[in-house]
Amino acid sequence: MKKYVVYMLPLFMLVFSCKKEEVKPPVVDVPGVGTATDSLGKIQVNLSGMQNTNGKINIALYNSSASFNDPNAMYQSLVLNPVLGNMSFTLDSIPEGTYAFGVFHDENNNLQIDQNWLGIPTEGFAFSNNAMGTFGPPSFDQSKFVVVKQQTHVQTISLHFY
Repeated sequence: MKKYVVYMLPLFMLVFSCKKEEVKPPVVDVPGVGTATDSLGKIQVNLSGMQNTNGKINIALYNSSASFNDPNAMYQSLVLNPVLGNMSFTLDSIPEGTYAFGVFHDENNNLQIDQNWLGIPTEGFAFSNNAMGTFGPPSFDQSKFVVVKQQTHVQTISLHFY
């Protein structure tokens, strides 16, 4: 189980190492990078499983397998206030391509994912496609999805708790 945390920790730490934009839920449009809006797409995330409204929800978006879970190579990040039950947010102005993301609920706002004595996360987390790794985070291939220009890609995911 400690391997799991060793692999998960970089994803969650990277959320705090990059500039973040804080917005109010439940539906948020976050501008991305790009110039011609007709060639850009959107990612809508429907997140469920929130157990409380403490702390923040942290999202890290990646655009390649080489950068996946690398705290210095995240494509885009976002920090939101949690909403009980289900919440939705939209990342807009996303260039066409392949992406994957990770989410975690930093319930106590201590800028890290807390663990029990076995190294198992005690705060909720999720990855795109609801992907789960065996003894660590899922791979980019398990989590990836394609954003197409002028379309909205919808991801419906649920936070996992142990």
